[in-house]
Amino acid sequence: MTVPQLRALLFLVFSTLLSQPCSAGEVRTWTTSDGRYSVDAELIEANDTEVTLKRADRTAITISIIKLSQPDRDLVQAWLHERKQTEKFKPGIVPDVLGEAVDLLAMIDPAKDKQTGKWQRDANAIMSLGSSRARIVIPHPVSGSYQLRLVAQRQIDSGSLNIGLAVGNRHQVLAIFDYGRPKRSGLAWIDGKNEPSNSTFYRKPVFTTGRESEIVCTVHNSHLHITCDDKTIVDWAGDPSRLTLHPNFRVPSDRLFIETLFSSFRITELQYQSIHESELSRYKPRGKPTPAHSVALIEYPLGHGSGFLAAPNLLITNYHVIEDAVASELKIVFPEQRDSPKVHGVLLGDVDRDLAILSVQTQQAPLAVAHDGHSPIGDSVQLRGNPTMGSGVTLRDAVVKGTVRSMVRVEGYDFLQVDASIDSGSSGGPILNELDQVVGVIAMKATDEGEKWIHESLARLDDSFKNKPRHQAHQGIAFGIPGQDLVKALDHVRGLTAQQAGRNAQLHENRVVFKRLATLAGIRLLEANVNVPDVMRHQAARVTATRGADDLLELIPAEPARLLRAALQSEGPQHTVTLLQQNMDEHLKTIRSSPYLSQSTIRDFHALSQRIKAIEQAAERPGTDYLRFSATMMRLQKDVTRLLSEVKQEL
Repeated sequence: MTVPQLRALLFLVFSTLLSQPCSAGEVRTWTTSDGRYSVDAELIEANDTEVTLKRADRTAITISIIKLSQPDRDLVQAWLHERKQTEKFKPGIVPDVLGEAVDLLAMIDPAKDKQTGKWQRDANAIMSLGSSRARIVIPHPVSGSYQLRLVAQRQIDSGSLNIGLAVGNRHQVLAIFDYGRPKRSGLAWIDGKNEPSNSTFYRKPVFTTGRESEIVCTVHNSHLHITCDDKTIVDWAGDPSRLTLHPNFRVPSDRLFIETLFSSFRITELQYQSIHESELSRYKPRGKPTPAHSVALIEYPLGHGSGFLAAPNLLITNYHVIEDAVASELKIVFPEQRDSPKVHGVLLGDVDRDLAILSVQTQQAPLAVAHDGHSPIGDSVQLRGNPTMGSGVTLRDAVVKGTVRSMVRVEGYDFLQVDASIDSGSSGGPILNELDQVVGVIAMKATDEGEKWIHESLARLDDSFKNKPRHQAHQGIAFGIPGQDLVKALDHVRGLTAQQAGRNAQLHENRVVFKRLATLAGIRLLEANVNVPDVMRHQAARVTATRGADDLLELIPAEPARLLRAALQSEGPQHTVTLLQQNMDEHLKTIRSSPYLSQSTIRDFHALSQRIKAIEQAAERPGTDYLRFSATMMRLQKDVTRLLSEVKQEL
């Protein structure tokens, strides 16, 4: 029996097990302050205002904390305090600690602070008056890391708004919004290139005439992040010496400025806050962000794939690449780096989209992302990854060129269709345009489904395709997750609180441990069944011939049992079992201290591991008494089924 066949058999086993009903977990009595209502339930979630309880029938109810009795309120507060003490924060997504807000708008005197053009104060706002170039310098020095928040409203449907930013104490750059026709945005200048020619090129309009928009510029020594109405416009990382202003700008290096070109903007809020603490304060990316250096090989004992940095400390890959791995097992290998960066956790795992974002700790520069979600239909692109060539050979940072032909829909999701040949191992690698912006993520699962769909479509058109293998019918077709979906996922992760990020990371670890325990349980149950001696099989035949077999364990016939036993004892399955058991005690210890699981689920994890050990012992020493063995195994199987169902429900 091959490993895939074994997995298929285990899937059938657990499809049957998990379809059986589950029983309730342990509960306690909760009472309202007036004593009129009580419920037997378990605390599964709480915040400062309300508590969520799980009743014995596994349904959840939410109650305001102030309606609970005082002892119950005290218990909730103690539970919240304990969880806060045990929460683990993840580098890369801890929010910046901001200083006191400074109202820059109140400081500006248009008569004194303008450099060119016409500006005027309008009540509690300032407004440019449609000059070809209207620039005003903000009379407040800046240094170090800071955040600038601006609320502006476009008055006429032409021209651009630009913001001059001071970076790294000695350097400056211009953030451009809606310049030219068609409107474009980005940074000028980077390495002597303006926004249509560098990796910050943004191709969609940012402002809507007559509507206020909020621009937030977060500036660190080696990182700029600019949003409009919570959508990322620019995310740049690199050495600040690469940033310059055009020589015509004569603005002190410690000053910010605002200008409009052939337009009129009304600015109603302008706020500055220094950043006191940040995970990015010591971030110094190595070199320029090139695909040759920022695409990684992802390895762990049960598989491998590709990934790439799309923001400081954020690694992108396919979910199926890492779905069976805990963070501590993942080895991230960048070209020209000796050490593998530490993986803190999985911040996003989108099973349906097959997309994952990992928090890592590295100084490697990230690739630029096309944050406008541009779909490069008809454009030439390059696909980078680490494909497997067979016999244990993996090509490092392989490059394949192709053309984006269309957007196709596969199982309810849109994918880029690219004329390019890719192999297993490239999953999770980037699809890049001519500016080396990421416009998609290689999706091997979608490629497999797409190949099947294309083959079936061709077969319907021409019977000659029916007998051709898929790879002969459509050589050179790949699929990718569109950049717009990657952008949404990145903005979602950036918006996570530290608590939410910690919860997501822990949830992924718990799911991996759950799947490993489920697989181990299935293997041990099979081992117990196929290991029984022939004398017990003869007993089973006599007993089941004289009485009903509904409450008895059905034994696998002798010859299939012999084949299964040989398969389970072969090198492949035994190696898999060893990997599944590796560090299991440590994983269960982490689960026991998790602030994100209910106590009943933590107990279920422990009970499940104990039942698996009991099944293993029964498999090693089945004895010769069929009725005793049957009763033991039926009880253990029932327990495993119940525990798997209860844990799965919470995860």
